[in-house]
Amino acid sequence: MIPFGQYVRGLARDDKLLTVPETADDPVDIIAGEALRASGPALRFERESGVDLASGVFSGPNLMRRRESKPWTRLSLGLGFDSDAEFVDLLETIAHLGPAGSAAGSTYTSQSASPSDADIQDLQFPQETDGMWPSVTLGLAAVGTGEGSHWAPAHGSVVSTDTLRVRLPESVTELIDDNATITIALGVPPAAITAATALAVTGQLDAPVRSCGVSEDVPAVPTNGGSVPAASEVVIETTVQDRTPEDRTARREAWEFVTSSTALSLSVERVLTTDNPVVPFTPLGYPMADDTQLTGLAVAASLYHRVNNYWAISPVEWIMLPAEAELGICVVSSDILYPGFEWQLANILFSFSSLFDTVVIVDDDVPPTDFGRVLSDIWVKANPAQDWVFGDSNAPAARRPHYRQDGTTGSRLYVNAAWDPRWESTYIAPRVTFEESFPRSIRDTARAVWNENR
Repeated sequence: MIPFGQYVRGLARDDKLLTVPETADDPVDIIAGEALRASGPALRFERESGVDLASGVFSGPNLMRRRESKPWTRLSLGLGFDSDAEFVDLLETIAHLGPAGSAAGSTYTSQSASPSDADIQDLQFPQETDGMWPSVTLGLAAVGTGEGSHWAPAHGSVVSTDTLRVRLPESVTELIDDNATITIALGVPPAAITAATALAVTGQLDAPVRSCGVSEDVPAVPTNGGSVPAASEVVIETTVQDRTPEDRTARREAWEFVTSSTALSLSVERVLTTDNPVVPFTPLGYPMADDTQLTGLAVAASLYHRVNNYWAISPVEWIMLPAEAELGICVVSSDILYPGFEWQLANILFSFSSLFDTVVIVDDDVPPTDFGRVLSDIWVKANPAQDWVFGDSNAPAARRPHYRQDGTTGSRLYVNAAWDPRWESTYIAPRVTFEESFPRSIRDTARAVWNENR
């Protein structure tokens, strides 16, 4: 797998990253958020003092816009794939980063972080426009126990020169004793932060890293708080100062909608950095943000793995939680094995995740790269009177949609946008496409005119 610094340089070589000079006047989280909203490239914020910041490196263009690059393309490169890798290959790789998994890739050697005289405020992390302190996002927390080191996602705030307040999954804090040591690593390899997110959303944080597929490809080094990836850009060694601090961080990373989190106040003991550190950050709450994309892919990979192991065969082609819908909708492409299968499939997905309240089922020939096709199939194939099926109104409120955030009950919905398997193919209207609607001679002439006028 690829170290984060090398990954960022690779994005720049592929023209997928834009460097922003330090002279920019607007706050970095606003610039980063607007770049994501506009389906722009990843950004690297250069700074003469403190670490460089990178945003959008785990996200990408909106699927509603026709582009060759897709939201998961950049992360695919970070996990060792080519830019044209199949979406399903990415899902399978993420699913195997967990316990007993085996991920493809090669090991590497890279510059390791070294002890620094700087305190944590010298690193100059970005300050949110509505925040009190500089924020730390897309971090990896390493906790050491008798079974080994455990990795979990972490984010928080720099409160003072020697105090860091973070939010961690509640299941991880239960592994931590009073006055225990915790290490926060920033700028870790993409495989490491993806694995930590996947472990969090699947409830497997009690598994030590050495039993996970990611351990085969991400070398780790010991610290006072547990082993961290050897190629981490910044390593912060801490001890637990307060297990019940006042939490003044209003924003949450997307994984916190899947699993419960809690705050810890940490006393910073030592800071280690590489020579020219660069760390990722995500503008929390903005559309298409990195934390949303990571969480959506991790949940989709888990559902894909579980559903295709539920039956004796693997009917599902792919599963996606579009970041465009802020993970509130689950789209699944599947073969409809028999009448009523789609109803069973939707119920299984709802039972495996409480993140979304809508499941959309499309035919198995729908590509994950064409979200417009998904929306058109909802319009063309799904009759609202028959194929939009609402559950009882007493279902627990889904965690991600903005409506009913007060925790009240509501309905679940599945939309069957697949052809009924009982229909004969002769009764199914052909898809209206450029290739099927015009003779070859006209298509060739049209393409020639388009190419001349590009």
